[in-house]
Amino acid sequence: MANHVDQRLNLALELSGMLRSYDSMTHVCVYIDKMPGDCLDCAELPSSESHSISKKLPATMMTGGLSDTKPATPEVQHIVNQVKPQFESRVNGTYGMFQAIVYRTQLVAGINYFIKVQVSDTDYVHLRVFQSLPHENQGPSLVSFETGKTRDDPLTYF
Repeated sequence: MANHVDQRLNLALELSGMLRSYDSMTHVCVYIDKMPGDCLDCAELPSSESHSISKKLPATMMTGGLSDTKPATPEVQHIVNQVKPQFESRVNGTYGMFQAIVYRTQLVAGINYFIKVQVSDTDYVHLRVFQSLPHENQGPSLVSFETGKTRDDPLTYF
């Protein structure tokens, strides 16, 4: 569990550029270009429940915006594997190949993953998957998808 939380923390740092407060059990609060105390949720936490580790990093994405396109990672492939049954159910089909190729993220009240998935030698689909915050203990959910894509189609918001 701690490793999963650490991965989420690293992703939050990467996406937002700054971490305000972090409680290793339940609370991650990220913000961009704000001063400590600007997050009302964090301000309401007793200091014993929150460990301030403010650290300024170069922002790679604004809250709500899409990140740059990156090669798929094992974590992204794991997310794709988890939503494959949801996708197959919605398209009423099965796929032997379901390989994540590239992805983009959007920081919301959780993370939206936009993922290009190869489903055959020449066919691709784009998935939008929502991953809630870790303290909600919910798996990824397939929000939307686009079929009939090619390897060269850009991965954009849909």
